[in-house]
Amino acid sequence: MVHLKRLEIHGFKSFADKTSLEFKPGVTIVVGPNGSGKSNIADAVRWVLGEQSVKSLRGGKMEDVIFAGSEKRRSLGMAEVSLTIDNTSGVFPLEFNEVTVTRRLYRSGESDYLINRVPCRLRDIHELFMDTGVGREGISIIGQGKVDEILSVRPEERRGLIEEAAGIVKYRHRKKEATRKLEDTDTSLIRLNDIVGELLLQQEPLFEQARVAKIYKEQKTELDGLEIGLLVEEMTTSSRRLQNIEKNRQNQDQEIEEHRTKYLEAQSYEEEKKLLLQKKDEEISSQQEKIYMETLRLEKNESEMNLITERISNISTRRKTFRHDIQQLIEEIETLNREYETQKTSGEDLRKKLQIAQEELQNYEQFLSKDLLDDQELSQRLDDLKNGHFEVLQEETQVNNELNSLKQRLANIEKQQEYIRSKSSNATQEMDTVNGTISNLEKEALDLLSVQTNIKEQMQEKEKSLHTEEKRQIELTQQDRIIQDERNSLTARLRVIKEMEREGQGYAHGVREVLRCNREGLHPGIIGTVAQVLNVPKMFEIAAEIALGGALQNIITENETAAQKAIEWLKANEKGRVTFLPLTTVNGKKPQENLPSGKGVLGRLSELLQYDSKYTGILEYLVGRVFVVENLSIAITKAKETSYRYRIVTLDGQLINAGGSMTGGSIKQNASGILGRKRNLKELEANIEKLDKEIITSQLEIEKVTSLIVGKRKSVAEFKETLQELHIRFAENKKTQERWGAERTRFKTELETIIWQIEEGTKERSSILEEIDNKEKANVVIKKTIHEKQEEVKSIQGQLNIKQAERIKKNEKLTQMRIEVATIEEKMSAFQKEDTYLSQRLKHLTQYKHDKEKESQDLKNKRIQMENAYQELEAQKKRQMTDILEFEKQMEDMKSNRYSLHEEINEIFQNIKRISVQLKEKEDKLHQYDIQQSKYETALEAVVQRLNEQYSLNLEEAKKQSPQDLDRRTAQQRIIILKEEIGTLGEVNLGAIEEYKKLVERLEFLTNQIEDMTEAKQRLQEVIREMNQIMIRKFQETYVKVDKAFQEMFIKMFSGGRAQLSLTEADSVLEAGVEIIAQPPGKKTQHLSLLSGGEKALTAIALLLAVLKVKPSPFCILDEIESNLDEANVNNFAKILKEFSDETQFIVISHRKGTMEIAHVLYGVTIEETGVSSLVSVKLEEAKKVAS
Repeated sequence: MVHLKRLEIHGFKSFADKTSLEFKPGVTIVVGPNGSGKSNIADAVRWVLGEQSVKSLRGGKMEDVIFAGSEKRRSLGMAEVSLTIDNTSGVFPLEFNEVTVTRRLYRSGESDYLINRVPCRLRDIHELFMDTGVGREGISIIGQGKVDEILSVRPEERRGLIEEAAGIVKYRHRKKEATRKLEDTDTSLIRLNDIVGELLLQQEPLFEQARVAKIYKEQKTELDGLEIGLLVEEMTTSSRRLQNIEKNRQNQDQEIEEHRTKYLEAQSYEEEKKLLLQKKDEEISSQQEKIYMETLRLEKNESEMNLITERISNISTRRKTFRHDIQQLIEEIETLNREYETQKTSGEDLRKKLQIAQEELQNYEQFLSKDLLDDQELSQRLDDLKNGHFEVLQEETQVNNELNSLKQRLANIEKQQEYIRSKSSNATQEMDTVNGTISNLEKEALDLLSVQTNIKEQMQEKEKSLHTEEKRQIELTQQDRIIQDERNSLTARLRVIKEMEREGQGYAHGVREVLRCNREGLHPGIIGTVAQVLNVPKMFEIAAEIALGGALQNIITENETAAQKAIEWLKANEKGRVTFLPLTTVNGKKPQENLPSGKGVLGRLSELLQYDSKYTGILEYLVGRVFVVENLSIAITKAKETSYRYRIVTLDGQLINAGGSMTGGSIKQNASGILGRKRNLKELEANIEKLDKEIITSQLEIEKVTSLIVGKRKSVAEFKETLQELHIRFAENKKTQERWGAERTRFKTELETIIWQIEEGTKERSSILEEIDNKEKANVVIKKTIHEKQEEVKSIQGQLNIKQAERIKKNEKLTQMRIEVATIEEKMSAFQKEDTYLSQRLKHLTQYKHDKEKESQDLKNKRIQMENAYQELEAQKKRQMTDILEFEKQMEDMKSNRYSLHEEINEIFQNIKRISVQLKEKEDKLHQYDIQQSKYETALEAVVQRLNEQYSLNLEEAKKQSPQDLDRRTAQQRIIILKEEIGTLGEVNLGAIEEYKKLVERLEFLTNQIEDMTEAKQRLQEVIREMNQIMIRKFQETYVKVDKAFQEMFIKMFSGGRAQLSLTEADSVLEAGVEIIAQPPGKKTQHLSLLSGGEKALTAIALLLAVLKVKPSPFCILDEIESNLDEANVNNFAKILKEFSDETQFIVISHRKGTMEIAHVLYGVTIEETGVSSLVSVKLEEAKKVAS
């Protein structure tokens, strides 16, 4: 028993991963929630069996069956489904126990079909399953849509179920093939009969052509023999002439050799002179080098002069600075003098004040001395102590003031020294930087000079090559300009002539208007003027212009109607008058008797012109009786001979009219009429085309040379630019060196000044530190003395306190007066110290000013030295310039000598040129001999080639075939006769003999084919009749069985009621449709559309099961066909399905419990990952839960 064994899905719809379902005989149920993709399994089987309807696969386009991706997965590029079927029973005509059908589809649209992994066609798969109950047209796959379709389709479409069950699908397919072959046979018979008819029409003309071809071959054989004989004779004559030419060539060769010897001797002498010229060039180059070196020295001298100028400027700047510093010193000295005078005045005031204070104190003491007589001794002692104490305090104050002054001076000096040291460090660093920079600049200058020399040498080579290419470019450009000018001239003439043609210049107004309207499509049927349809050889242009005259402007039309409409238009629009020549009415006759002939008569003008044959009648009408002769004398003679019956025109335009009148005279030279204008157009276009080719060639050559020149100019420019840059860099280098040298000098001077300032500051600081140390030591002693004095005063004061209580106030006053005196005395001491300091400072500044003035004088002397050096350099510069002028004068003499030598070389060159011309004449003469030799050799080769190509003979074979004692004149006459006879044969079809033979054979072959096809047609008609009978018989037998089974299944499904099938009326049983009549229990017979959904489903299922009962299918896939049934009907359906499972394998996609209970195998489809279906094993209890 055939059954499904395996279904493998990968990338099909929601099955992204490779999924395999194993099937066993019996019932396999596939369950799953809505949207899980379980119906995609039925679609996969339908697709792999060859389904092409996208709608049946529930998609919009075939690409939709490929997995489209999900949130977590990318889309796939291919869908693949494989279906494996058991074939142990041999139902399928393959020698395999298993048949695996595979289908693949790629996103590119390409697809593959395979049977047992072997590529095949879709048609092969359809034919494999035809009439097996398996396939896209059978009932092996039934979905909910199929159930609805059974009830909703037309009766004619529903009969397909019966045909599938009857097994007549393959017969219908074969009938279709036979019908197609019958139609092809009818088409072929019609085509063959048409071909035979055409061949019969060709047979008689071809027979005549074959007869003429036989005569031609006989005459051609004789003609070839005579022509071969003449060719052999021509070869003999050419060989004899070649021998004479060879002898002349040898003599000419000897003369050429003598001239070549003279030519080489002259060239040798020229080379000697050129060597002398080269030597002169080297001397000039050497002299130029001297001038160059002297110029370099001059530039160096000028550079040194510039440097001295710069140094003098620096000295002037420094002197200016010194003058400024001296002026500041003078101002500072004056300020100090003023301060000193002020100090002296203040000191005098203090002395006076001190004197007054001392006198007051002395008076007061004398006043108190009277009260102190009792304790004079003690008071005297206390006074002594106090005086001593005051003196010590005064000394302490003075020492402290001096210490503060010294410390302030020390701080100022240290601050100044710190600033000077910082300045010295910066100056030293900058001095090092300047020295390093100058060293680098000197090295860079040497490198720049070396690079300049190398680049100059390279640039000279490039300039020499560039000059050669530029000279060539000028020559090519001049040549191109000449061609361009010529082309522009021709183009202008062409433009003018075309404009004349376009505007119709030379034509009458009416003719121009008609032609314009014709171009605009307003006058159909207008062909053109007589001039426009003619192509006149140049030599006949004048004759044609004179003979035709105004007729050249006549307009040719296709018929009288076109001419009539054009005339009416001219009249209506007042555009003038025109002569029209309709092709249908104008038809001139060719004259037949007493025609001019003989020497000087060139022929009838109508025969000398070139035009389309359809205009023959018109040209015969216009110039059929016009004859062209060479000159007027001949024209007069021929006119008399023909009794002035014809018009006769000469080549230069003199005309004798019929009847004897004559027209003639001069014609303007180079004047072209309408006919000449046409020829000029063609000639100008041809000449312009030729010049365009020459221009393209010339411009390509110019572009090539220009490209070379651009490259070389660019190289030279780059060299020059590099040299310029190097020169600028060298000059900048020198200037930079000078600038940095001046900086170095400035920093050196500044460092010297800083060192002096540091030394002076150091000395002054040491002196101040020593003074501070002495003062601090003295201050310690004073403090100790003060302390001792204070203690002693305290002791005595204690004793006097009692006695002097009354005198305290007086003593305080006395003390105050003494303090005032002491203070004044202290100030006097400070003034004396300041006076000493100012005196020393004035002395120091005066000395510093003297030093500055001396240094300024030294700079002045140095400037004088530099100015002297500058004058010496300037004198040296003048001598160098004199030397340069002398060198240049010597170089001019050298150039003059070189020019003389160059002139001598030119004379030698002229001599060489004369010898070369003589040699060229000799070689030209030799070339003439070569041309003659080549001519005769070419003639010989042509004869040999003609013998070989035309007759397939070599020289020896030709001599053997050549007639003996051939008379050339007789042979030539016979050749003329043979050619005339062959000419009378007309166009000969040499292939006609073979063609006629093939035509006869082809007629026989086609006649046999027609007979064979007629027999084949009869056989096909018999096959179609037999297949119709078989299909009718099988259909009727199966229809009866299915009708009976349907009635039984309907009762089973509905538990009562009745139903039957009926055929619609038709011309043949094979065309009849199948109607369904159903009456559920308790209802009357009614149309299917009036049944409920459940009743419709039960009716359709009953019919499907009836078909399965009559012709069991190996397997059947049911996709939720029981979804519309109630629970009781589902159980009933499941019970019947289980009965059928003994003969048919069922794969049921369902979610109904009743159906699941009959399953032998259960599969579950779930969505574990969004958008991706997966297969799981399911137990019956779990399936029921899923279903619920």
